Amino acid sequence: GRMKSLYDFCVLALGVVFEWSGAMKLISGGKWQVDGTPFATGNGRIDAAVRRWLPLTELVVGTLLVVRVATLAMGVVALAMLIAFTTALIRVLRSGQRPPCLCFGSSRPRPISWKTLVRNCVLIALAVTTIVGA
Repeated sequence: GRMKSLYDFCVLALGVVFEWSGAMKLISGGKWQVDGTPFATGNGRIDAAVRRWLPLTELVVGTLLVVRVATLAMGVVALAMLIAFTTALIRVLRSGQRPPCLCFGSSRPRPISWKTLVRNCVLIALAVTTIVGA
């Protein structure tokens, strides 16, 4: 019915966004990295691991969502990632800084804003819907 169609749309949309984000980071090479930006953790090893593994993780999570494999687990992983991203975004916005958003690689680097936070909240809603409906 309608609820199933809505659920299917949410899973597909979340998966495509994660695939796009991972692919664009890979295409842009190291240009999207967090090192030296307000999003850096301050720990070079963690930042290096994020630079290396985040694009691949996003691609895997997105692809598994799109093909509907381990949907509950991938919804949980996506939600955890989105909460981490959103927490960092809020921290940077509250500090008054507006670095470019490299969430989707360096394809369209625009300064982060509260609109970026709204986008993340929509993605969190998609992840929660994915988890609840799995």
